Amino acid sequence: MTTTRAFLYIVLFFAIQTSSAQTIITGRLLDEQQKAVSNVSVSYKKVGGAAIFGFAKSQEDGSFKLEIKINDVDSVQLDFNHMSYAKRSAVVVNKTAHYAYVLKQEARQIEEVRVGNLPIYKRKDAINYNVDAFTSKQDRVIGDIIRKLPGIEMQGGQILYQGKPIQKYMVNNLDLMEGRYGMINNNLPADAVKKVQVIENDQPIKILDSLVFSEKASLNLELKKFTSTGTGKVGLGAEPFLWDGNLTPMTFGKTFQMLNSLQGNNTGNDVAKDLKAFYTGGGYFANNATVGDGPSYIFLRNVSTPGFAQEKWLNNQIFLGSTNVLQKLKDGLELKGNVSYYNDLRNLSGFTATEIFTADQTILTSEAIDNRFQINVLDAGVLVEKNEKQVYLRNSLKYHKRWNSDVGNLLFNETEQIVQSRKYEDRAFLNAFSMARFIGKQLVNVKSTVEWHQTPQRLAVAPGQLVDILNQGDPYEQMTQSVHYSGLRADNGLSFMRRIKRWTVAPSFDVNYERRSLETGIGIREHQNQEEQQLGEGYRNDLQTGQLQMAVSSRFSFENARWRISLTTPYSFYLYNVTQQNVRALSSESRNTFNPSATVRYVFDQYNELSANGSTGRQIGGLDNFYNAFIIDSYRSIRRYTARLLENTSTRAGINYNYRNTLKANFANMGYTYTQGSRDYIFRNTVDSLGQSTVGIEDRESANSSHSLSGGIARFFSPIKTVVKLNANVGMSASDYLLNDVMAKQESKRFGGTLEIINNLSSVVSGEYKATYGHSRNELAGGRANTVIHNNHYLNLSIYPGDRHSLTVYNSYYGNNVSRQRNQYFLDAMYRYRVEKWKTDIELSAMNLLNNNQYLQQFSTNYQLVQSYFELRPRQFLISTRFKF
Repeated sequence: MTTTRAFLYIVLFFAIQTSSAQTIITGRLLDEQQKAVSNVSVSYKKVGGAAIFGFAKSQEDGSFKLEIKINDVDSVQLDFNHMSYAKRSAVVVNKTAHYAYVLKQEARQIEEVRVGNLPIYKRKDAINYNVDAFTSKQDRVIGDIIRKLPGIEMQGGQILYQGKPIQKYMVNNLDLMEGRYGMINNNLPADAVKKVQVIENDQPIKILDSLVFSEKASLNLELKKFTSTGTGKVGLGAEPFLWDGNLTPMTFGKTFQMLNSLQGNNTGNDVAKDLKAFYTGGGYFANNATVGDGPSYIFLRNVSTPGFAQEKWLNNQIFLGSTNVLQKLKDGLELKGNVSYYNDLRNLSGFTATEIFTADQTILTSEAIDNRFQINVLDAGVLVEKNEKQVYLRNSLKYHKRWNSDVGNLLFNETEQIVQSRKYEDRAFLNAFSMARFIGKQLVNVKSTVEWHQTPQRLAVAPGQLVDILNQGDPYEQMTQSVHYSGLRADNGLSFMRRIKRWTVAPSFDVNYERRSLETGIGIREHQNQEEQQLGEGYRNDLQTGQLQMAVSSRFSFENARWRISLTTPYSFYLYNVTQQNVRALSSESRNTFNPSATVRYVFDQYNELSANGSTGRQIGGLDNFYNAFIIDSYRSIRRYTARLLENTSTRAGINYNYRNTLKANFANMGYTYTQGSRDYIFRNTVDSLGQSTVGIEDRESANSSHSLSGGIARFFSPIKTVVKLNANVGMSASDYLLNDVMAKQESKRFGGTLEIINNLSSVVSGEYKATYGHSRNELAGGRANTVIHNNHYLNLSIYPGDRHSLTVYNSYYGNNVSRQRNQYFLDAMYRYRVEKWKTDIELSAMNLLNNNQYLQQFSTNYQLVQSYFELRPRQFLISTRFKF
């Protein structure tokens, strides 16, 4: 609570500053006949300075008003500009006062202005990156350019600006893909794009433009012309036999856009990641409008995958098809539709050694794993949207289906062969509706979301495990866990919004209902020829839950040229109903929560801004964990929870600083976050000598806390065409855990960073270098501790012996502190010949030339140290032709 009180003091201090110590200069402009002069641009700056700090325009009566934000000078210079009058300047005292000035009539000619091809420049809130300034001969698609831009980072395909995810990705100001922008990033030819724009503080919903400020950024690609374009690829190779195909045509017109894609490969490229939605597009008015997989209660025991490029380790065979259409109508309506399907067969093999640290012993286990995953995913959606100044309408209908058939072979402690089989299916519908319009000066919004899931799943393990719990200690042939989940969610809300001078007040009312059903059962088969026997009480769940939430919230926002302050005060009242095995466990059980949050932002000037945020409150949960009979979630883990509602309290506070100077191509950001939480329960873990675990919930208070500091700087050195990016982070955390009836605290400390240098100066050679370093230390009960270090380096060099020829060598070095693992070096290469007449590249690629076959990594969990050996793809060669339309 101390942190919360301190944060509120900061908010109060900022609010006081907005209303005091502010200079207001007013005045009136007249011509030589003493008539009022309107539409005159009135700006102010430091005396003799060049930078303009603020401006206004004179009204019909010639009056103007300026809020002076400069506090460190005694006088300021006023400049008056109008096309029909002579320029005039005046120096006035930096104090609140009223003046009158006479302007002399004089016709002025517009001077010719020549603008150089600046690599980065800012116009209003849009930062513009000229694509040509960042392009090298090796770049083919726009994603190759975006990852280089200073101020922008890419993490797993997601685009971040100044350390925060973008909220919208558009082409010619239209959002075709609704967050699934990986498909554009990896297939739109780079030379079709004129510039990449980052729109800071973008409010994508037009009706909110003057009501709700935004701290998020959007990205827009401005094409050189409205066009049909795209990319394609056909490749064959060995060894083993390799194939790679891609055909992705796309059209970007003024009112019509389309992207179609057919892809398939077995080269380790997971093209399905291009279908991941990084945002939903609904913005301020949206409920949770995403539809994904339903809950999974069962898993195959798997081996952890390496944290580097998938092409080095993913043994896959994938086929993908996707079509996406956008049509903009004359009345402002946008119609969007999409259908995608992929079939992914992947094999993952490796070895895991685990050390489990209990209070009195260390348990060692080993698992040799060979898993086969068969994944099918179908998604379809239709969206209708109207985004105008006076009305906002959005309705999104989505269908999602996923079905898996997975098989795993495992050798436990080098002695016991275990076979796992998993079936998983999920079907889901979602409809999200939102409409907003003005009634007088009052903005009214109505929204509704309905989501339905049905998710059957089954796990079979042979021979049967967990014999003490399931079969009185006697070995048996097979165990099975069946689960059938279904859920329905209906969220409905009504909100109002009104602008009162510089304040926006927005009360809202919501009624949300959620119903879930969970049926589970455990079966065992003693011998191969016997029928499966279903276990009785304590091993079967028949659970129905219902949750009704009634919420009221008020949002207060203040905005002027320097300050942006927001305070939200949401209050919720809950009613819970739970039935287990036809017995009512909860009947209209009530709870309430209050979770206020606030943000403050101060803009020092066009380069610097500082923001702070904080939140506190309580959350109610536990319906997901309300079952009181056992559920097997993997071959070696079983869980059962005590039936009750769970409470969490949390406090969070953060401060962020951003700097950008587009003229000098400098970007920097830094942020600190503190979180503190407490729970009225703790998960109870019990681990036996074989590493088999039982998980439950105990009524015992537990706590957690964390500190995190991160920052980054980036600069583009235009004379040498070099981008330099440096990021760093440091953090510490502590959390309680309960293992084998011993309460303990885990404490973690970490620090790390990345350095990236990209140079495109020479037409003969170009290069990229990246270094990443990470150090983490995990301290557990009994003085036990482990340290994990990684130190990785990447160097890519491209040589251009001729206009049509290029050779790129990819060097990767992975270092760690694992005693049994030597540091590994990977070498890849690609030769490319360009056929300009056909706009085609012929490529010869060689991967893993040193034929590394295994990679070892190490990581920590609450009470475990895991070393994971993963089998890599062998040395292989691929010849392909890559073309664009």
